[in-house]
Amino acid sequence: MEDATPFGELFQRLARLDEIDMRVGLICERLESVSDEDAVRLLHEAHRGASLGGTDAQSVFLALGWALFEPRLAPRRPEFGAAARRAELHHVADFVTLPLEDDATAEDNRRVPDFGRGRPLTLGERKSLARTHDRSLIQRVVRDPHPDVVRILLDNPSLTEEDVVRICAARPNHPTVLQTVYRHRRWVVRYRPRNTILRNPDTPLDTALLLAPLLRKSELKEAATSSELAPPLRLSCKTILEMRTARSKPPAPQGTDG
Repeated sequence: MEDATPFGELFQRLARLDEIDMRVGLICERLESVSDEDAVRLLHEAHRGASLGGTDAQSVFLALGWALFEPRLAPRRPEFGAAARRAELHHVADFVTLPLEDDATAEDNRRVPDFGRGRPLTLGERKSLARTHDRSLIQRVVRDPHPDVVRILLDNPSLTEEDVVRICAARPNHPTVLQTVYRHRRWVVRYRPRNTILRNPDTPLDTALLLAPLLRKSELKEAATSSELAPPLRLSCKTILEMRTARSKPPAPQGTDG
């Protein structure tokens, strides 16, 4: 991982930590201890490193995204966003600024699955079913639109990656469901779930932008031209793709003195 930045030593230390929770904790400590301006510089450098495609840098940035949702840091996100705007680091402001809440929830448009009981199940009953190891029932629970049901299901040891992709691909979807999957340590270390979250237009913009630097070039290209995605997300994917493409080009041959 590149260290030619003011935070290079910190990024190297983070990359060496095996425990994800330790990474998140260290990031929280550093962001709590610095000024808003220095925090924005740290966020910018971490985003740049991940955008260039380094594996260690992307692991650090994934942990940084989780850190921004920690209760100890969430109240400072508006301050970070304002400082980023002042520094004209608008890409940082976009991913640290919490999106406006939409009063109309997607759950109103998604039907609770039929569990074959001859009546609608209560939320408590559906939450209980989220703990089942019966694969036939899990196939129904993955279609449940309620974030609390999904939160329990994500901890179910019988859940598979394919199940999680189905949860994330559902449309319409509840934004909180998609954000719940993003914040789950077990699943978003995997590529397919995070790519599916980003590609869902119901994903909150800040969450999608935090995932953009973690995509491969082929998926960045698709997202950059997708009419389903918000313009700021398409622009972010396009910019990251250009950065990565420019880095992969061989240097131009230098002239010789003669």
